Amino acid sequence: MKKSIGLILLCLVLQGTALAQLINAKSVSGQVSALKGNMITITNKANHNDLLIELTEETHVFVGSDFKKAGDIHVGDQATAVYREKGNQKTAISITITQ
Repeated sequence: MKKSIGLILLCLVLQGTALAQLINAKSVSGQVSALKGNMITITNKANHNDLLIELTEETHVFVGSDFKKAGDIHVGDQATAVYREKGNQKTAISITITQ
């Protein structure tokens, strides 16, 4: 319980994860099907849709509730991405790998 509350509070104060960013955020869950450079592809099996999302230095990566780096993401992982969309460009705010 304390760990969850601490994680929530930490997420709220982290620079780059302001509430304004989250208001217009979208999310997708599925399997990581490709990684190339700073781009990740997540395949949603429910609608057979591939979503190409850019990872930046501001992207927060979690494995469970632990902070990790983009290098800790692997093809085949189950992931949920929260992202912003500007035109056709999708930029990840956070990636959470579930185990």
